[in-house]
Amino acid sequence: MPKEKKLMQEKIPLSKGVIHVNERLCGACKVCMFACSLANDGAAALDLARIQVNSDDIDEFDTFAEPCLQCVDPQCMRHCPVGAIYADETTGARVINQEICIGCKLCIKHCPYELPRIRFDAVKKKATKCNLCNGDPQCVKLCPTGALTYVTDPQGVQTGYGAEKEVSKG
Repeated sequence: MPKEKKLMQEKIPLSKGVIHVNERLCGACKVCMFACSLANDGAAALDLARIQVNSDDIDEFDTFAEPCLQCVDPQCMRHCPVGAIYADETTGARVINQEICIGCKLCIKHCPYELPRIRFDAVKKKATKCNLCNGDPQCVKLCPTGALTYVTDPQGVQTGYGAEKEVSKG
């Protein structure tokens, strides 16, 4: 059976946590980006961060952090041709196995958000995304304004792409 058909039939476990952003509190300081890159790559580099601080094209003062929403129906996972993206057993986070990733960028292309939540690491030539820091997101810990919160639910958090379908099924 083709990998995509198999995934369609599988129930992907919900993420047990997700990073929520209070846009009114975000001051666009980018501390979250530095914390992320330091925790995951050992270097304080904005281009390595798995969370992005973006500005609205219309309103330059409308700036806020944008983390991966750990989708209920992760299109990144469904479209990865080598199965490099999986749901972490402990956190449920959608994680990219760097040893399997071939850098084809299909996960980025299929992220349903206008600004994809998956980044391409030009040095490693691999896709990278938020892994929720194994349930202890450093961006949340170090956010000086409290704009980021880590919301957990032992039953799984319904957010991101596919949440509306999941919730409406009851």
